[in-house]
Parts: sequence; structure tokens; C-alpha cells
Amino acid sequence: MEGIGKTTLANEVYNDACIHFHFDVCAWAIVSQRHNVKEILLSLLRSTKGGIIDMNDEAELANMLQKSLKGKRYLIVMDDMWKSEAWDAVRLCFPSENKGSGILLTTCNTEVARDVGTENLSLQMGFMDHDESWNLFKSVAFANEALPYEFETIGKLIANECHSHLKACLLHFGIFPEDSEIPVKNLMRSWMAEGFLNLENDLEGVAEKCLQELVDRCLVLVCKKSLEGRKIRSCKVHDLIYDLCLKEVQRGNIFIMNDIVPDVSDSECRALIMHKMHPFKRVIGDEINYCRYGLYRALLPLYIVS
Repeated sequence: MEGIGKTTLANEVYNDACIHFHFDVCAWAIVSQRHNVKEILLSLLRSTKGGIIDMNDEAELANMLQKSLKGKRYLIVMDDMWKSEAWDAVRLCFPSENKGSGILLTTCNTEVARDVGTENLSLQMGFMDHDESWNLFKSVAFANEALPYEFETIGKLIANECHSHLKACLLHFGIFPEDSEIPVKNLMRSWMAEGFLNLENDLEGVAEKCLQELVDRCLVLVCKKSLEGRKIRSCKVHDLIYDLCLKEVQRGNIFIMNDIVPDVSDSECRALIMHKMHPFKRVIGDEINYCRYGLYRALLPLYIVS
């Protein structure tokens, strides 16, 4: 997913003194979602040749890049590659006979890794566990200084507060259709029904605070606001966040999702067919536990067949 540290890790490798000592040429290009072949070639050429490249033709730029790498041991970083087409557009620029050379790709798409033939050489970036999160927090807060014992207890409390107690509320977006604009009233009622909110008198106020916190963290996008501009009326999540929510929901079986579709093959019967059922899990704080006694429930969409 975006922001998990792929570019940061690649940058640590790329700027390591041993790497620059080992390779004759090191070059870096940012590919991005809407890739521009000319800009990719120019970025690589600026790293390999330096100075201003006054050339507009892509074929000439590709030829110049290939010549600049010929006979040299090179390291090329292609950062943030979204589509295999971007790789296909530039791969012939890299001489394959140069022994000891390497190309490092970062991507959010596992299909890209498969298409470029690096699936068995790929590193899947994962989330940090509790200890890793604490060590990162400690290293940033205290740099290279030793952590005083009296600060460790309060430091761990602060680190725990950084964890998103809103996990269940965010993952709940995975049950809505992709790119859908969700009425906030429906979203909050669903949160309340699922029991995600603390048992307080003002459940709606708590729900509004949770939603605002997700917005403040740039996890949820505001679509519409009330006329006075104070209340959020509808919202949605970015495609990347939606994919994350959907994968976590499916992987953890946090909610039951029954896909109900009308069978219109028989005009008289018009039966509803059930496709999927997953075991329901309860979300309590940061822990997700199975419901006892084999309890099941379903989120059933309503279809109206004319």
C-alpha cells in the first residue's frame, strides 16, 4: 500500500556508501501512476550523464541512455511503478549483458512484479508490530540518546495512543461499494449497530468525533457538508484505502458479507441466491475475537426487481 515505506527503504539502499562504491552508475526515476516515458528517460539520463539534456525525441533519449550504460555496472531504481506498460517502454534501454548490474522497482501492484519477472525476488512490505512501532517512536523521540527508565512507561502509553482505536470504524468502509459517496447518517447508524462506539449517551456525538478524526488523519475524504459548513453530510475513501479495508475485511473475516443477487432466469420465481458467508468476528478495542456459540449475522443489501 501507499506510505508503507517502499520508497524510504529503496532510498536507504540507493544512498548507501557501499552501493555507490560497488556500481559505476546509479540512477533514479519516479514513474508514478500516469507515467511519462520522456520524463523517465530524462531523469535517468540526468543521473548518468549530468547537466542539461536538450533533446525531445524519445527514441533518441532511449538510445543515449543505452549508450551511457553500456559496459558499466549500473543500479537503476524505478520508483512507484503502477503499470507494466511503463516497464515495457524503457526496459530495452538497459543493457542485459552488463554483469553485476541491478534494477530495483517499487510498486503497489503485485501484477507489475509478476509481469517484470521479479515475483520470486520481491520483498513484501508489512506493517510494524507493537515492538517495532515502539522502537521507531523511541528512536525518533530520543535520537541516539539512551532512554531514561522513568520515561519508558509514559512513552509506551503515548505510543499506544498513536494506534488507531478507530480501526473497526475505518475497515467498515470495506462493506460499501467502491467509489461510493456514503451518507454520513447511514454510516454512523451502521457503526452504532455494530457496537464500534463506546457506550455513551450521546452516540451520535461520539460517531461524529470518530469520523472527524478519520478525516483529520486524511483517511476519509469529505464529499458534502451542511449549508453552514460545520457537519459532514457524505464521505468516501480513496481507492487505496478502500482496497486496504477490503483486504483486511476479507482476510480477517471481520464482517459477514452475503452477496445476494436476483435470479431473473425464471420470471415467475425471481429467487434470491446467496453466494458467500463468512464467520463473524467481534472487534473489541484492538483485539478481534470470534463470537461464541457459532453466532452468525449478515449484512444484506436490498434489491428491487421490477
